Amino acid sequence: MIALWVFLGSLVCGVLMLLLLRGTLVGERLSRTNFRGVKLPTAAGIVFAPAFLLVWIPVMDYATRNLGVDGQLMMVRYHSLRAGIDSMLIIVLGFCLLGLIDDVAGDSGARGFKGHFSEALHGRFTTGLVKAFLGFVVALVAMQPWLYAHSHLTPSVYGTWVMDAALIALTANFFNLLDLRPGRALKVFFPALGLCAGLTLRFETLSGGFMLAYAPLYFYLTPALSVTAIALVLFPGDLREKFMLGDAGSNVLGAVIGLGLVLGTGFWWRLGVLILMLILNILSEKYSFSKAISSNRALNWIDFLGRKGQDEAGANNN
Repeated sequence: MIALWVFLGSLVCGVLMLLLLRGTLVGERLSRTNFRGVKLPTAAGIVFAPAFLLVWIPVMDYATRNLGVDGQLMMVRYHSLRAGIDSMLIIVLGFCLLGLIDDVAGDSGARGFKGHFSEALHGRFTTGLVKAFLGFVVALVAMQPWLYAHSHLTPSVYGTWVMDAALIALTANFFNLLDLRPGRALKVFFPALGLCAGLTLRFETLSGGFMLAYAPLYFYLTPALSVTAIALVLFPGDLREKFMLGDAGSNVLGAVIGLGLVLGTGFWWRLGVLILMLILNILSEKYSFSKAISSNRALNWIDFLGRKGQDEAGANNN
């Protein structure tokens, strides 16, 4: 029942914040030219931060008040919910803020790992490089409750913690690369979240809710429903080219998916996904995802689904 209330409350908060921030989004500093040469408000993803914060307050209060409920299973659930909503708050606020900095002050001249590291070697630290490093730090902090779910903190546990944080950060950046066409990042996010939900449910069944200090279902799925509800509020405007999510929004989406993969899969699967994310991020420097999508009939149909009256005129195929 708490998951349903979180979802509905997040829908209301998302709509409210979108209305309140509408005047801010249309300001000159938050306007960018999209792939068709149309000037649009960008960084609409900033809605995630205040909307999720509004939801976090009652959920945290609810979980804290129920920690004294009798029964080990109930204790694990509410303890997990409180830790999970805190971790998701760090993910949402951290990646949203870092993305907003890149949206407002980002240097479009430096692109990809090669471009950012090349600038750093010349003593110029781009916002993209700062965002990548601080995104990794945010992921480390967000994963701390899960780290201390282990009874023995061995070097291998710390190594896994670092690996998982890198996976979250790279997945956040991958969704940033997807956010080059209206609705594309969200079209990937929704089914990906469904996959993560299934993985956490499977892991919950295997662990029985007692083998770990936190139940992944409550730690991840309920807070993720809040992000999903806010994403649904933003979806029509993003799809119909009313505004762009920007790094502030796409980074949040990717980090939430990365967190779900970390919590729902075993070590070797996570290592495989980490390598895949690294390869995709590197390939994006040489190959255009938009060209690859447009060359595939099925992917191109999905990409254009809901984008009425839009075409690729003036697109640079980034």
